[in-house]
Amino acid sequence: MDNKRAFIACAILDIQSTIRAIDVKIGALLVGLLTPLSSLGRIWAHFEHLYKLESLILWKAIFIIFFLCWVLSIAALVKALVAIDDPRDHIVNSGSYKGIFYGGGLYSFGIIDAFINRDLIKASKDVATFGSGIPNDKVEIEQELTFEKMKLIYIRDTKLYRLQVGVNFGIAWLTIGILAYVCSKLQ
Repeated sequence: MDNKRAFIACAILDIQSTIRAIDVKIGALLVGLLTPLSSLGRIWAHFEHLYKLESLILWKAIFIIFFLCWVLSIAALVKALVAIDDPRDHIVNSGSYKGIFYGGGLYSFGIIDAFINRDLIKASKDVATFGSGIPNDKVEIEQELTFEKMKLIYIRDTKLYRLQVGVNFGIAWLTIGILAYVCSKLQ
């Protein structure tokens, strides 16, 4: 890489690719976590069997923890997939940057726009106004690219953290489920 702009642009592409890869992993994990929905009756039967055998409140507590880990894992992963609030809000002194690279906020949508394309949805700026916001000199371009890179880092790191939390709860859920299944079969 011969200059700072090329370096930042390359880093932006790398982070965007990483975000896409994270989203694919999250999707696969969600499919795996949602698969047992069709077997809730059998899952409940194992816990009910254990409770009837020993009639301990412990098995109810274990079932509650099992279910909570499952729900929290799914919730963390879903939250990792949905749009993250404006990353500009998480960058110190971001008010002086235009965010022209990404161009967020150019269109304003309502709930109905999630289901149909309406002709009345128009850009908040015309082409000339939008174009005039594009930086002209090397320093401004580097700053805007750096700003974009920082926003993407926030999105990537947030997704990674939520993925980690989702996986940890998923591992706890799976471990409790396997132990309950084994205990149920041994009884």
